[in-house]
Amino acid sequence: MSLKSSITSFPREIHLNVLTFLRATDLSALQRTCRCFNNRDLIVEVVEHAANHVYPSDLTKGFDTPIVSGEVKSMSFVAKKGARIVKKESKKGKGNPAALTLAVVSTEKTYTYEMLRNMEMLVVARVLSRPEPLLHARSSAFYVSKSWCRAALRWLEVQEEERKEREERHRVAEEAKAVLVTPTKGRKKAPHPGSFGKKKLSRKEQRQRDRRMSDASPPWSNINTDLVCEHGDLMRCSSKSARARRRVMDKQAWKVLKRLYPDSIQLDAGVGSTGCLACAAEAETAKKAELDQKEEEKAERRKPLACPLVRGFYTRGSKGYPADCLVTPQSETKMGMDGFQCPLKPGVYSALPRSWCHRFRKYIKTGEGGFPPAPDASDVLCDAHNFPLVPPHLESYLRGETSALLGGNTSATPHNDGGGESRASLPRPNERALSASRADADTLMSLRAAGLSELDLHAQRVAMAGLEESMQRANIHGMNDIQADDSTRQFDRSITNEQLDRENRVVVEILTDEEITALEKWWPRLHGFYALKFAIVEDLSTISGTDILWSTPPCRECDASSRATENFAVRNRLQKRLGR
Repeated sequence: MSLKSSITSFPREIHLNVLTFLRATDLSALQRTCRCFNNRDLIVEVVEHAANHVYPSDLTKGFDTPIVSGEVKSMSFVAKKGARIVKKESKKGKGNPAALTLAVVSTEKTYTYEMLRNMEMLVVARVLSRPEPLLHARSSAFYVSKSWCRAALRWLEVQEEERKEREERHRVAEEAKAVLVTPTKGRKKAPHPGSFGKKKLSRKEQRQRDRRMSDASPPWSNINTDLVCEHGDLMRCSSKSARARRRVMDKQAWKVLKRLYPDSIQLDAGVGSTGCLACAAEAETAKKAELDQKEEEKAERRKPLACPLVRGFYTRGSKGYPADCLVTPQSETKMGMDGFQCPLKPGVYSALPRSWCHRFRKYIKTGEGGFPPAPDASDVLCDAHNFPLVPPHLESYLRGETSALLGGNTSATPHNDGGGESRASLPRPNERALSASRADADTLMSLRAAGLSELDLHAQRVAMAGLEESMQRANIHGMNDIQADDSTRQFDRSITNEQLDRENRVVVEILTDEEITALEKWWPRLHGFYALKFAIVEDLSTISGTDILWSTPPCRECDASSRATENFAVRNRLQKRLGR
């Protein structure tokens, strides 16, 4: 017995059970391939079984209506035992008697596999239109990809539009054929086949429709292909990403989709479903490795801080100079004639651009920008003579004209203009009250010893209290005037970072010779670093007692401020001569 004869000899119930596992497209191909399965009664039974037993009845209700499946027609329609013939009266013309025609009306069901395909599309559309189950009912729910749902709905919409267009074209063709077969006498001109009840679309609407239908593709066989990790389990993601990519479906809806798309992977949406454990372990391992790598990079970056000199330069902050090299304030007899004094102790120092210092500290702290190049102060050299240009803010600080090297500086003049003495001579409130109480007790004792009565003593105390009150008011007004003058003076003499960049070609910081030597050790392959070096030496021949010696004589012909770097346009005088 051959395989074909053995398959065809199976009972109808076995054929029905086997065929219900196939989709409409597969059944249609099988119908065209084998004569045994091209049986009208078998097709009807398969469609009825799918509508009543395979899918829930609430999902397949109305699949055989013309709205869903179109007009019910059969290619091999014949009148059988269940058919009945009815009389139909039709008018053939004005004044002509009515003619009787016979019409065959079949009482049998005529299902096709196209109707089964429409049923499957209807089931998918109704399943996807269901709301998500509540939180307490998600113990037996499952995850479905939202992107797959959008693609499926888009595909169903396009298929519905195409079906309607096919029906419209078929209806128009039938009406045009009916118009052509009517008698020519009294017949109007046949309209265009495409003008039967069809609204013409504009070009813009046609382009939008074509664009909308062109990006629609059939939904892929695995519903959750974008929710599954490489281990075949639920992919781990954040809660926000999960809400955007996942959709929860109840058990019945998932069974329907699983039957239509058997290649889909089932993903439980229960409370305990946190995702793939293998991915979680890999993520933790990668996170730990990343933290270890960051710690190693941080330790590698902070190796220079093991040297106390480099650490002191790093933690210096916005001062811009070594605080342990400052001299103590001296009396006016040891200052210059202008009242200024160099704030640094005698020794050898170097000046580096503040931009390089900022980049070095930023690399040590966060690693941003990469390892900086070797310290170099060649930016302070002038272009014309290749001699160093001493920044004005550095020269002012070394001369003692400002109390700070970088932004927020105030004048360091030792003169008080009378205000310092007044403020220093004013006693504190507690000291003033204590001295006043002591003076009152001593005065009263002396007055009593002189023989004054208590009435006279009371009059003297009232007079003294009025005098002290008037003096107190005068002192308060004087203090307010002094504070206002000091704040105005401080505001006028303050130099911000913006002003530093605007008034200096290069803003620098001061380092000791030991600090610059410790920094240069971290660039062993490079030699010949240029740094703006200077020395502060004791010179008794000067009034201030110190002098500044530069390793390279500064250029006094070029401008050291930022005005020298401003852009300027050079006109070509030859253009006028050449007539351009």
